[in-house]
Amino acid sequence: MKWADREAAIRFVEQHFNAGRALPLTMKVDGVETRVAASADRCQLCGTVIGWVGDVQAHTRLVIWDRFAAVELTGFLENVGDCISQRLSDIMTADVELGPLVGELTVHHAHGSACEATDFLPLETKLDPDGVLELAPVGGRSSNGTLPFFNLAWEGGGVVVAIGWSGQWHAWIEHVGDKVRLRVGQEHTNLRLLPRERIRTPKVLLVFYRGEEYQCGNNVLRQCLLAHYCPRHDGQLFLPPVTHNTWFVYNEGNETTEENQLRVIERLARLKLRTEVFWLDAGWFEGGWPHGVGSWVPRADNFPRGLRPLGDAAHQNGMKFCVWFEPERVAPDSRIARDQPSFVLQGPVNWTGVHDGLFNLGNPQAREYLTSILSHIIAESGIDIYRNDFNIDPLEFWRAADEPEREGITEIRYVEGLYEMWAELMRRHPGLMIDNCASGGRRIDLETCSLSIPLWRSDTQCSQKPQPVWDQVQTSGLTRYVPFHSAGVWAYDQYNFWSVATAGVNHCLNITAPDFDATQLRQRVDELFRWRKYWLGNFWALTPVTLSDEDWCAWQLHLPESGDGIIFAFRRVKAPEVIELRPREIDEHANYEVTDEEIRESMVVPGADFAHVQARVKEAPGVAIMTYRRA
Repeated sequence: MKWADREAAIRFVEQHFNAGRALPLTMKVDGVETRVAASADRCQLCGTVIGWVGDVQAHTRLVIWDRFAAVELTGFLENVGDCISQRLSDIMTADVELGPLVGELTVHHAHGSACEATDFLPLETKLDPDGVLELAPVGGRSSNGTLPFFNLAWEGGGVVVAIGWSGQWHAWIEHVGDKVRLRVGQEHTNLRLLPRERIRTPKVLLVFYRGEEYQCGNNVLRQCLLAHYCPRHDGQLFLPPVTHNTWFVYNEGNETTEENQLRVIERLARLKLRTEVFWLDAGWFEGGWPHGVGSWVPRADNFPRGLRPLGDAAHQNGMKFCVWFEPERVAPDSRIARDQPSFVLQGPVNWTGVHDGLFNLGNPQAREYLTSILSHIIAESGIDIYRNDFNIDPLEFWRAADEPEREGITEIRYVEGLYEMWAELMRRHPGLMIDNCASGGRRIDLETCSLSIPLWRSDTQCSQKPQPVWDQVQTSGLTRYVPFHSAGVWAYDQYNFWSVATAGVNHCLNITAPDFDATQLRQRVDELFRWRKYWLGNFWALTPVTLSDEDWCAWQLHLPESGDGIIFAFRRVKAPEVIELRPREIDEHANYEVTDEEIRESMVVPGADFAHVQARVKEAPGVAIMTYRRA
């Protein structure tokens, strides 16, 4: 890829993975800072490089994506001796110096999800020499408050960092002379390994890039994720689908029944809305929402034949079937709490007002028990999309369960167990898609994005009304790092719909209401299918992203191989009528056929003019949508 800085990636690998060089993997050993020396003669293109800390074998698994100048690091520590190990603390997958940097160092990062106006709002922090920036999530869910993706940018290039750890990661960034010192690892480790015990560390992906602006690096990351990380089946990428969700219509799912859900499926088919997935959210299980979690059995009064009739009806009408689960939270009166209390970690009173427990995915016996329950209902019900919600902060549970000098081990085993459970469900059910929710977008990281797609990126959509400015912030802030995500829509005019929609969207309105008019919905869905391809391209934010009603918010999706693309420019309620935009990747020596998608009129424009184009929206709020192709 043209912005990939392969020379910088090669230098990084040679600095850390030739024999005798210090691996990026560092730690304190009995309180003493320790760097692990590589024992390999020379690193291979892919493989594991080994060093030693006493009887602990320290591995860094190295994967290189040469086309994208991307280097993936994962640490492993194994006690191969017969005695308990020395005390290992502050274990870092990556403890490295990057650069040399030219000019200012700017860290481009973002809020995570918190069900607030600022969800995924981009942030920019300039670091003076000796300046430090620390990043971490809240409460153990990886994108709760802070997104585990960021861009270390300087003049002419930089490094994009993606973290794969669905727990409490920590990043420490320091400007040191003409270098950046980067340390990434689990936030707290202080443990001794038992004989023959092996643990892993967070995964870190470093993408080295050159280019005139930091977004060049973001697009190298996006294309690397699309090529090597985003989930597939039979070689085909899973795309966010067009879904329909009845949770809000039927009392937060507690009044869903076989009868009314079959009626919705029939209505979806009759209206010919091109719905790809019928979505049954929380409330279908014994005890209902929210206090029935842990009883993964359909309510006998509402679903006397189980969920299979819904799965069959969805499939017969050309739709897939998505069902909500929250397997990690265990309500005190649920079946799991009664039948298998030893599988549940106990913690404080949480948002539900009761002592919900945390199912211990780090216990192999417990994990197999839960996996079998989930696998059974997936098969029995004909489920195509397994929706994994997670409405509880796990960090207090993990740390309370740790024994002295075993601090961090519960989190490690839990995170490893989560990945194993998801992978096992996909092995047992080929073609299964996983929707990663976690209170709306609070566990989005490199690892979860390799196994799942967040189809409900923020719980701000639970407001049951359009929040277009917030939605624009989420789309622009998250898409620059994460290729695929989706959200709920509450209005079908172009301004509100395209503030939310990506390659997919979730319909939440009551389509069985007598006054429901599907005309606009059909128009928007037709547009989505026409424009879905663009989300596979490069993403460019064409304006700063703010929450101000006085600002425009605009972005561009560009397919570099064909030269096609689309621009969305949103005029907010107090913004001026006209804005000048600078689309990227436009050949000033070519001509472009540009289509105004509001009036469906096209004109041929010289590239030199299109590279500085005006967007005009007469009435605010409104949106200008332009598609273009190289003529």
